[in-house]
Amino acid sequence: MNTQIKTAIYWLLLGVCFLTHTLFHIYGLFYGVDIRLPDTTGSEVPLFDQVFNTVIFTLTFLIALLSVNLSGRGFRWFSLVWSVLFLLLNLAHLAEAAFVEKFDLSQVCLLSFVLVVNGMLIVTLWKSLRPASKSV
Repeated sequence: MNTQIKTAIYWLLLGVCFLTHTLFHIYGLFYGVDIRLPDTTGSEVPLFDQVFNTVIFTLTFLIALLSVNLSGRGFRWFSLVWSVLFLLLNLAHLAEAAFVEKFDLSQVCLLSFVLVVNGMLIVTLWKSLRPASKSV
């Protein structure tokens, strides 16, 4: 499969996983669980959280879209760096979900899947940036 299409699919899949992660967080509402974060007023979402969510969700889908249309080396480097940053974020979040927060099997499984997809994205991008090996 074309590297450009693979990259777009991986980014799109990461975006869908982020949305699913959010759905898993609010799923407790169906069972009457109070899902509010500690120390929140309940009247507004803090600006930092709005910006963070915008960057995480919107930029992920934007990179997926751009991956279909852009194939330049600069864009692939940007995509690689961004995917490595996501990998670090997801590693930390998986550790938090598994060992700090109340254990949630669905979150741990999903976050593990995200790491696999993220790893495949990084490998694909890295291979596309390496110079072609010369035959001897």
